Amino acid sequence: MADPPQGVTPLIVERSFVARSTPAELWDVITDTEVLNRAAGLGRLSVEPLQDEGAARFLIRTKLGGFNVEYEEFPFEWVRPKRFAVRRRMRNGPVHELAMAFLLDALPGGGTGVRLRLILHPRVGLMRPVLRISAQSSLGDIEKQIQRTDEALGRAANGMPPPSTVSHADERALGRAASELAATTSKELVERLADVVRSSTDFDLSRIRAYELADRWKLPRRAVLEACLAAVRSGLFELRWELICPSCRTAAASMTSLSELAGHGRCQLCDLAFGLDLDESVELVFSPASSIREIDRGPYCIGGPARTPHVLSQMVLPANASGDIEAPGDLGATRLFVRGGDMMRLDIEAGAPPTLKLDAFAGAWPRRAKIAPAGVVTVDNTGHPERHVKIEQSDGQHFGTPARDVTLLPAFRRDFSTDLLRRDLALKVARVALLFTDLTGSTALYAREGDARAFRVVLDHFDVLREVIERCGGVIIKTIGDAVMATFSSDLDAVRASWAALHAFETFRAGDEARAETRLKLGVFSGPCYVVTANGILDYFGQTVNMAARLQGEARSGEIVLVEALGKEAVRAGAFPGDAVSEAEKVSLKGIDEHVSIVRVSAVVRTCAERRFKPI
Repeated sequence: MADPPQGVTPLIVERSFVARSTPAELWDVITDTEVLNRAAGLGRLSVEPLQDEGAARFLIRTKLGGFNVEYEEFPFEWVRPKRFAVRRRMRNGPVHELAMAFLLDALPGGGTGVRLRLILHPRVGLMRPVLRISAQSSLGDIEKQIQRTDEALGRAANGMPPPSTVSHADERALGRAASELAATTSKELVERLADVVRSSTDFDLSRIRAYELADRWKLPRRAVLEACLAAVRSGLFELRWELICPSCRTAAASMTSLSELAGHGRCQLCDLAFGLDLDESVELVFSPASSIREIDRGPYCIGGPARTPHVLSQMVLPANASGDIEAPGDLGATRLFVRGGDMMRLDIEAGAPPTLKLDAFAGAWPRRAKIAPAGVVTVDNTGHPERHVKIEQSDGQHFGTPARDVTLLPAFRRDFSTDLLRRDLALKVARVALLFTDLTGSTALYAREGDARAFRVVLDHFDVLREVIERCGGVIIKTIGDAVMATFSSDLDAVRASWAALHAFETFRAGDEARAETRLKLGVFSGPCYVVTANGILDYFGQTVNMAARLQGEARSGEIVLVEALGKEAVRAGAFPGDAVSEAEKVSLKGIDEHVSIVRVSAVVRTCAERRFKPI
């Protein structure tokens, strides 16, 4: 794009006023530009990615004041909760470029000094008077909106009340779906989910996150997630999967089925390609079924601090120059990121240097650096076009529902069994706990009791295990002959399930001669795995799976075998009593290069001599 016309000075219009709320209180509301733009009646945006090397990542088309406009949207710039600004390079209309800034200054006696600044670059100098009037009017409207926000914050104990909705629910269709949902879900959750569909804004409904609802309602996350999945079956919700950028944590893409996933994703905003896993990069979200409420998904804004609340500071580096970005004032671990460049851990520590200087594209940065609170990081961008740089929290609260958790739910595997990965795709999960079981004595049982009777015993024992495993938070992945493979999100849940299974199986054996001829042996192990589609199900493979199977193979009838470290952790957590655990021993497992230190757990209390017991 061409530079601003020569000889035409920028037009700067400012407005100042005082708000009673603190900068932090105002920040979360006035930086939610998607909601504010909807409330102001601005037009919906058409978004097209830009592929050049400049800082602007998107071309926007919309309507302003009844006119079709087209502009390049630059990344927002901000320092939380002090200031934020947006810059747009217009491709048509009377203005070549505009920049809007919001500055929040904490006042000594309380409240906030708010300054609004609008900078316009007219294409023609003769337009200045008209543009000034328009700019003053726009800033006046923004001031009124912020003043209303300030008053509402003063009245509402829990912050701003939501703006009025745009669309409305079909109450008859909503009632039918809620009635069907009530057959499998508690009345409380049915009413809560129905109220979400009925009263939330279109924007909030475009991306319902089960864990966010659970935390807001102070209910178990798993229970709310299961209710949302049940709401899909009843016709209240629709689901989709989103690819989450590891830097900005926004949705880089969305799809309706896991089968649409590839092995990688790409974030246009961050100019970042990333590999996919089921722990962090793939999330499940919901929205109302279109037959119940047809919502306006927008977008009305594509940037802003509210979209990326974990980003503390962000700026656009000038081309062929240096830029300064302010570090947070609070102590803690953050991360510094330059689009198209490198990233590093940045520790905010008292007594650390107040400044830090880096070359944006010098190659690999050091893994970490330190800076004082509110220090300044200078980033050299010599020889490169504009890019944005940001400081973001490396850790924080996450409301997303990772695909890993979803695929470990029995309800998902039962009711969404056709939602599978591509056959040629394997996605990693960082950690999963595996439980393998085997039924001993079954071969002799078939010989003595016949196929029909023996097979009935095998099927009945599957039912016992399924009830115990699901009650302990796991899911059966598959059965192999008379063996079971189950997964859990927690190591201790898997251990508790194995202990409960041993006891439940003793009850199962009692009072039946055929069942009494069988015993159970189990192995538990956890670690990273890959998830694949195999034989029509989501299955797991990798060395962790092999290890869990080998531990189960090492068990004797009526025993659980697990590695020594997990055994110690389980005893400390009270998952089973210490006197049920044998002394650790070294064993050689097939396919495992090194000897493994294991313990054996038995529900049958033995003497110390029999157990060779040493407290762990």
